Amino acid sequence: MKKDAAACYDYLEHMSEEKALALKSQLESAGEAVIKLAGGKEVTLKKEMLTIAQKEEKVSGETFTPHVIEPSFGIGRIVYTILEQSYSMRSAEDEQRAVLSLPARIAPVKCSVLPLLQKQELIAFVPQLVSYLNAHNLSNKVDSTGQSIGKRYARTDEIGIPFGITIDRQTIEDGTVTLRERDTMLQIRVPLGEVAKLVQDIVQGRTTWKDITESKKYPFHESKE
Repeated sequence: MKKDAAACYDYLEHMSEEKALALKSQLESAGEAVIKLAGGKEVTLKKEMLTIAQKEEKVSGETFTPHVIEPSFGIGRIVYTILEQSYSMRSAEDEQRAVLSLPARIAPVKCSVLPLLQKQELIAFVPQLVSYLNAHNLSNKVDSTGQSIGKRYARTDEIGIPFGITIDRQTIEDGTVTLRERDTMLQIRVPLGEVAKLVQDIVQGRTTWKDITESKKYPFHESKE
């Protein structure tokens, strides 16, 4: 076949099974067959030039590249990532002060309600405050145990509650409560009737804790943690 040999090999290797069987039949009946190579050139093949046969072969160890990639990424991994990225310590030396800094919007519990002391005159404000929070769709947790306020703040920080509302003796005097933000630990005095709306505005993104503290609308309260 001289210079046409490579083109003939390419033609024969890329024939479909149907065309190969037709070529075999023509060679057996006529003794020769004409094929048309790429570029339109015709070449005559003789029967003795090639053999076309069907064989069965067992193929093992075949490798292939898959056409489908199926990643596994469920809601569980997203939650684990959020928890891991939000967890920290107040300081490297104090492993007892763990903080879960969940954004207020996704924190399961938005506020803790903390009577400063186990005094009836302070605990009496709890139902009213809880009612205000519920009316503004703010989940809350009351902690009226006898432990110090610092320990109770630390406990709520650890489970990711972004705001702590403390009822103290000043509440009896002027109707204000202490609103504490988890991450900065800053505290401000807010009227009892306004605190739920204020927290709701922060949770829903209408304002930020930084904007509130910088506005100086509400006085700061000295921390005793």
